[in-house]
Amino acid sequence: MKAEIISIGNELTSGSVLNTNATFIANHLFSSGIEVAGIITVGDDSASIVEALRGVSSSVSFVVVTGGLGPTVDDITTHAAAEALRRKLTLNTQARQAMEEFFKRMGRTMDPHNLRQAYLPGGAAVIPNPIGTACGFSVIRGSTIYFFLPGVPREMMRMFEAGVLPLIRKERPDDTMVRTAVLKIFGRTESYCDQALGDLIRQEKEISFAFLPHYPEITIKLTIRGTDRKYLEKKLKAAERKTTRLLGDIVFGKDEETMEMVVGNLLRSAGAILSLAESCTGGLITHRLTNVPGSSDYLERALIVYSNRAKKELLAMPASILSKHGAVSREAAAHMAKEVKRLSKSTIGLAVTGIAGPGGGTVEKPVGTVFIALAHKRQVTTHRHQFYGDREQIKSITSQYALDHLRKLLIAGEISGSN
Repeated sequence: MKAEIISIGNELTSGSVLNTNATFIANHLFSSGIEVAGIITVGDDSASIVEALRGVSSSVSFVVVTGGLGPTVDDITTHAAAEALRRKLTLNTQARQAMEEFFKRMGRTMDPHNLRQAYLPGGAAVIPNPIGTACGFSVIRGSTIYFFLPGVPREMMRMFEAGVLPLIRKERPDDTMVRTAVLKIFGRTESYCDQALGDLIRQEKEISFAFLPHYPEITIKLTIRGTDRKYLEKKLKAAERKTTRLLGDIVFGKDEETMEMVVGNLLRSAGAILSLAESCTGGLITHRLTNVPGSSDYLERALIVYSNRAKKELLAMPASILSKHGAVSREAAAHMAKEVKRLSKSTIGLAVTGIAGPGGGTVEKPVGTVFIALAHKRQVTTHRHQFYGDREQIKSITSQYALDHLRKLLIAGEISGSN
């Protein structure tokens, strides 16, 4: 079966907002065994919306439309849908009741202006919206089911998962299942991974391999289709193990795992406590780590020592290091890591210092020069990197490499809470 996605909104066609809704929907449809035949984006223009809806191929079983269901003057999707599908707009009592109940829960009185959202094409079935005023709706025309959802991502996601996916899965004529495994890669290129997995890809005829770059990472998605759930899962698990074995430690996570989640779990398992001293990243590493719930179990403190004065006052940076080697140096990074570890009495001290640009570089230390240091036990390991890109990219990849160096140190098994 096939589906089409139509995203509506001037904010999408102007490039002001990324179309994350289409990505979310396509991923879920694919996982449900539905082929996405096309993704169309149109602005808040009635004629364009009507044209997109009427242009849907007769081979498409489902159309998922997002955006333009709000109460403002530019929310015209419902009217355009009625015109395209040749239905008359009528007051839907279920939609009206749902809106009134929503405002009641919020302790507010519904503005009469919102009532326009309860006018739906004749014969439409309501898709409840538990967290917003705009009800979604579905309309059947011929052999195609059209689903209309709000464009607000958190509302759309809830409604799609609860009100759309179950119906789509029910309408499928067969029991074909899709199973996927996602591996997260860092530290190598797509071409390296493709070459390393070449023989495996050729051998595994039932499994498709997709390489998806998400700077600064690469995602490898393994997909298999069939009707025997146990066989699919066993086959996929075996291919996943082979892939991981071939690629080694550049595979840092699976599925929804992030680098910071993986590092956090490793720190917790080791009973290790981390402290940070950040210069060029300005707290980005700390931000990433503290985005993970429970990070207080292993993160003791973090210092942002951006200026030389801060390095001297907070980390007792010797003037001799700054004058002889500079703030961006192997020696400075090593001192920062050792000192923040000592001050916090933590297991590991992690420090970064570098030149994020666009200015500040020299011939010896061009923009993108970064030093990363890890202090553990009585050792300090330092890494020099030369990164490229704009300021944001350099900060991003510095934070990624810092966490990855920490991950590999923890995987080596040399760290414990007693260090």
